[in-house]
Amino acid sequence: MKNNLAIKFIEDLINAEPAKASDIFENMDFKEAVNLFKKLSIENQTKCVKHFSARFAAKIISKLSLESAKEILSKTDRYKLVSIIRNSSDAKIKNLINAMDQNLKSSIYYLFDYPKNSAARIMYPDFVSLKKDITVSEAVKRLRLLSKFGEIKSYVYVTDQDNNLAGVINARDLIISQDEMKIEEIMIKKVVKVSPYTHKNELIKIFSAKNFISLPVVDSSGKILGIVESKDVLESAREETMEDMQLLLGSNPEEKIDSSFSFKIKHRSQWLMVNLLTVFLSASVIAVFESTIAKISALAVLIPVIIGHSTVAGSQTLSVIIRALVMGEIDFKNAKKILLSEVYLGLVNGFICGLFTYLIIYAWKTSHLLSAAGFAAVILNTIVAGVSGALIPLIMKKLNYDPAHSSVVILTTITDIAGLFFLLFTGKLIFG
Repeated sequence: MKNNLAIKFIEDLINAEPAKASDIFENMDFKEAVNLFKKLSIENQTKCVKHFSARFAAKIISKLSLESAKEILSKTDRYKLVSIIRNSSDAKIKNLINAMDQNLKSSIYYLFDYPKNSAARIMYPDFVSLKKDITVSEAVKRLRLLSKFGEIKSYVYVTDQDNNLAGVINARDLIISQDEMKIEEIMIKKVVKVSPYTHKNELIKIFSAKNFISLPVVDSSGKILGIVESKDVLESAREETMEDMQLLLGSNPEEKIDSSFSFKIKHRSQWLMVNLLTVFLSASVIAVFESTIAKISALAVLIPVIIGHSTVAGSQTLSVIIRALVMGEIDFKNAKKILLSEVYLGLVNGFICGLFTYLIIYAWKTSHLLSAAGFAAVILNTIVAGVSGALIPLIMKKLNYDPAHSSVVILTTITDIAGLFFLLFTGKLIFG
């Protein structure tokens, strides 16, 4: 009875305010949302999908039968359809596309022939274009007609008879221009355009530098294939940043808050075991200098100071280098210059922090020898931290690994071992 009332309530809400009903689904427990969604009519399911975020729509459609998914997607506009397919798993993409109507399949399938992070993979094949030899009056009539079938974007692309991109015009300029003028007279001829193979990082740089809403994607012959919208590029970049943050800390980027318990255990425990091994490596350095620590127990108190400081110093460099790699600001030609810069930075920052360390230790123990050991360890390990923070992502990039992938775990291992060695070895030398 309660289920029937819930279905009746949600269906009435979908008919009245589909956007609000979609929000309710997205904020529900996912399993409950799927169960309720399956009980709706195909018409109401389609209305909801129209208002779902692409990621949620892909997720909920993946839980439906292939026939139900095919029917919903066949009634979904192509703009939304492409977004949903992009957010689906590779296996689901193939099944969904193969089940689609042949005309619909051929209109979107070619998108997936391009590299994963290319402009073509995030472009929309639907755009408004007009021939350059028509008048302003004709152009306005056509836009009015097209507006009945969908939203008209701010930019209207202008093409020649062979569909080659000739220019772009703002819809506002059409309204204020004389009716008898040809649109090629008022169009902007120098158009910023991108290749279908343009990498997503390059798109981010273009949209960040210029305040564009969208960019046309043009093939080698000059034909316009589709458009890339800034909101999609920036949203994709935001998601990638979140994934990189998870990778950076040794977490699986596919893990979500509602992932299964077994999935979390499997993927987290792998990196926890790796981290545990690195901790034992650090502990082995302490074991080597066990007799030194036994004689000078104050050195043990300084261990967390040295390794904690160097981890922060290394992480600062790491974050800057990873960002520069993502934005294409670094190539391997200037790697030597970057490493030298990190040595100088480590020397200056190490001297400043080392001096501060010296004063604190002396105020605590009034021992110049102990203070000198702390001073030397901070300087040396700050240099190692900076160089490691730069080298780790560069090496990973060179080996074709994601530079963010668990870089923090590797960095922490190096700085911990180096920091312990410098502190204890320096202490042993100074105290004889």
